[in-house]
Amino acid sequence: MRAADLHRLARAVREIALLSTENTGEDRVNAGELAVLEDIARNPGATIGEITRRTGLAQSLVSRITRAKAEAGVVVTAVDDLDRRKIRVDLDPAARSQIIDRAGNTITAALRAQTPSLAPAERSALEHHLAEAERLLRINAERSKP
Repeated sequence: MRAADLHRLARAVREIALLSTENTGEDRVNAGELAVLEDIARNPGATIGEITRRTGLAQSLVSRITRAKAEAGVVVTAVDDLDRRKIRVDLDPAARSQIIDRAGNTITAALRAQTPSLAPAERSALEHHLAEAERLLRINAERSKP
């Protein structure tokens, strides 16, 4: 597989994921926002600096996204008790519940919508291979943890 093919695959898989999680329409979350929200969901109480390091996004962008999402009521922020210069970030409980619910959606309907020219057996094989790729990458991530 060539790197260009992998980028094309990543874009196609991202579109399937966005459709599966109902991340469409006017309130669609862009890639940077999604990265920040996913990091906050996985790391409740994280600081802006920690989110910046894990996502690889610019600190100014993480701060801007966090501020906008706080104003929208999606995230809550609090001053760190031990270091008043730091802000701790978490998802609003209702937003966390909605994100978890949507993350549990299956990809079958979105896959069907994104691949209308595939035969059902081809689509089934594609879903199987995507699940297998996710499994192998998850195993690698788990083994790579310190």
